[in-house]
Amino acid sequence: MTEEKTNKLFEHRDAFDYGGTSRLFLESVREMFTFHSEHSVIFNGIQKQYGFSVNDINSEDDILHIPAIFVTAFKERKLLSLPESDIVKTFTSSGTTGSKSQINWDKTSMERQGFMRTSIVESYGLADYNQLVNNLVFSYAPDVSGTRGAAYAHNAYAQFAKENETFFAIHADKYGNPDFSVDEGIAKLEKFAASGLPLRITGFPAFGYMTLTELDKRGVHFTFPKESVLFSGGGWKNYTGKTISQEEYAALVNRVLGLTPDRIRDVYGMVEHGVPYMTCEHGHFHIPVYSRVCAVDPRTMEVLPDGEVGLLKLITPYLRSTPALSLLSTDLGCVMSDCPCGREGKYIVLKGRGGVKKYAGCGISAAQLLNRG
Repeated sequence: MTEEKTNKLFEHRDAFDYGGTSRLFLESVREMFTFHSEHSVIFNGIQKQYGFSVNDINSEDDILHIPAIFVTAFKERKLLSLPESDIVKTFTSSGTTGSKSQINWDKTSMERQGFMRTSIVESYGLADYNQLVNNLVFSYAPDVSGTRGAAYAHNAYAQFAKENETFFAIHADKYGNPDFSVDEGIAKLEKFAASGLPLRITGFPAFGYMTLTELDKRGVHFTFPKESVLFSGGGWKNYTGKTISQEEYAALVNRVLGLTPDRIRDVYGMVEHGVPYMTCEHGHFHIPVYSRVCAVDPRTMEVLPDGEVGLLKLITPYLRSTPALSLLSTDLGCVMSDCPCGREGKYIVLKGRGGVKKYAGCGISAAQLLNRG
């Protein structure tokens, strides 16, 4: 089968142009539903179990009713819709502990995912390819990143401006193990501040939190240029294992580095789904045109009205390598409309990150690494 509509969707650069893509998204979902039905016994079996077929997908509302695969299934099985020989990249969601969820990409899926991320960042006006910047990445350097999906994503967010210098806060020690030093991070921040160039930060908040908290204790505060930006996501525990909020982290970033709230962006996502949901200037996780999200009643799996809290169900047609067209997460939230930022579409409100333990694992966890002596 051809994937003409899906390919066209992932050539559309305005990530929030719902008026120009709504029909295209529907047709893309129909294409990939048929694809996975033909190539995945698991996907086809689930749809038959619920008596659901491609003929039931005729509207935006119908998309939300596609039976989902529960996210934990990706911890138990390697679910593919393509031969192993077509897989070019495999990423896992956990570090040294717990079961590993994984996503397997063929070349096309990998390119579509990268296109989504770039289009979202550019649509928010956060890319400036002519601006020379320093990057501080509170994540794994390539020599210790392994198959961690978060490390790949964090590094990708350091690609939206011209690089002067990039420092990875987690790098190999003399034994080749991941190592993190607060003092190293502080030294780099001092050097970057002296350069006068804008700063771009990405990575796990836990490591940034510890570094900036130490600077705050010492009374060392900087004012980086207004073009600076921070992308955060995953690892929402500090070095003591205590959960920290994005608001608390953003306030610390503003106080110590001088970044204004509109330049501090959080990213919600999961390796099994692959779509990055980034906050706007008002702190809302907008749903791009490349996916749809709803909340469902965990007892009945019924789709809930906007504003009602349930398990988040996420739909995207970009994946052809694995049958995660419709995915049921372990995160609680609701979907809302009419953000003050004025962008089209809806946004996600997280009410309980069922993935906190998962994110901590992705960060090694932070508490393990930061307290390791």
